[in-house]
Amino acid sequence: MTIDWLTLLALFLSASSNWALEIPKHNCSHFTYRQLPSGEWIGIFQAPNAGILEFDWKVLFATSVANQDRIRFLKHFPSEEENLANIQRGGRAQVFATLEESENTLPSLKTLMLNNVVLCSEYSSSKGIDFALLSWVVQQPKIRTDFEECGQEGFVATQHGGDLVTRGQYPWLAALLEGNSSITYKCVVSVISKRTVITAAHCIYGKPASQLWVYLGRHDRNQILEDGAELVGVSNVLTPLQYSGNPVPDSDVGLLVLKYPIWYTKYIQPLCLWSSDLSVPAREGETGSVAGWGFDRSGLKTRYPKAVSVRLVARDQCLIKMKKAQYFITERTVCAGNSESQGPCFGDSGAALIVLRNNRWVMRGIVSISPSRGENCDLSNYVIYCDVSQHLGWIEQNIVK
Repeated sequence: MTIDWLTLLALFLSASSNWALEIPKHNCSHFTYRQLPSGEWIGIFQAPNAGILEFDWKVLFATSVANQDRIRFLKHFPSEEENLANIQRGGRAQVFATLEESENTLPSLKTLMLNNVVLCSEYSSSKGIDFALLSWVVQQPKIRTDFEECGQEGFVATQHGGDLVTRGQYPWLAALLEGNSSITYKCVVSVISKRTVITAAHCIYGKPASQLWVYLGRHDRNQILEDGAELVGVSNVLTPLQYSGNPVPDSDVGLLVLKYPIWYTKYIQPLCLWSSDLSVPAREGETGSVAGWGFDRSGLKTRYPKAVSVRLVARDQCLIKMKKAQYFITERTVCAGNSESQGPCFGDSGAALIVLRNNRWVMRGIVSISPSRGENCDLSNYVIYCDVSQHLGWIEQNIVK
C-alpha cells in the first residue's frame, strides 16, 4: 500500500491543532459547543421550553482579542425550515453561532438572553466581546391597539432649542444597517406599517435584502444591545422604476419589507403617510422637523438622534438660492432649511421630513441630497428632499401592511 505522507502529515497537524484547542467550561444548560464534520466549531442554544412563538435572542461571547464593534448573527439550527417545523410540532427552538478560535481557545459564553430574560450569565476575565443576535416570530402577533395610531409623538426633552431627541419621542425613527458577519450603520428609515419601512432609494438601491437589517426602537448608537429595540431582517427591497441608481431626489424613495410583522410598542410606532386629501400650500412655508443620527456641526458622528426644525420653501425660491442645483430641483422635490444653518447632514439620508397636521406628524419628504463644504455639509443652503406627496400611488401599491 502506498502512503501519501503529505496527507498523513496534514492529518497529524490538524489533529494536533484540535488536541491543543481549549473548550471553555460553562454552567449553562441551554448552550453546548459542537464540532461539525467539516471541522468548524459552533455554539448551539436551545429555548428553555416549548410553546414560545416570539424570539429575541441576544448572546454575548467573551474573546481573547478585543473587538468591541463586532456583531454576528445567530442562525436557525439545523436549518430554518427544520427549526420552525420542530417549533410548530411542540419542540423547543434551537439556534447556533459560528465560533472562531483565537489563541487556541474558542470564545466563551458570557450572557445568554431570550426575550430580555437572562438564561445564563458566566464570569469571564476576557476583555473582547462579540455580540450575536436573532429575532423572529413564528406567527403574527396580536394587535396592540394602544399604539395603532400613526404620527403620535412621545415625551419631549425640555431643552432650549429642542435638538436632542428623547427615546420614544419619534417612535417611527429606526436605523438601517448593512452587512453579514459584521454590520454598520448606513441610513435612517421610518416605520410606516408592521411590515414596511421607508427610506431614500440611494440607501438601498441594488443591495440584496440578505445584507440589510432594520434596528427598530434604536436610540443610543454606542449601545449594541438596547432594551426595547429590535433588529429585523429584510425580505424585499423596492425602489421606483424611474430610479436608476443616479442620486437624483426626484424619485429618491424606497421601501423595505421586513421578514415578519413587528409589535408596536412605546418605542416602535408608525409615522403617518401623506394622503391625497391633504393639501400642499401654494407657497409652501410650513415648518417641519427632521431627525437622525447624522454628523453634528463639528463633523462628528452623533451618539443619540437629533432633530432640527426647518421651513419648507417654494421651488422658485430654492432655485434662486441654489442655481447650480437646478438639475435636482423638480416638481417632485421639496426644499427646506432654516436661518441658523441647521439641518440634516451626512448619515441622515433617508430621514423623514415631517409636518404636523391635526396634531399628528405626517411624512412630507425624505432626505436626499444637500450641498457640501469640504468634508461637511453646507447648511447655509437648502437641503433637497424627495417629495413623498408625489409618490403616493407607488407607495400604496408596494407597502405591505
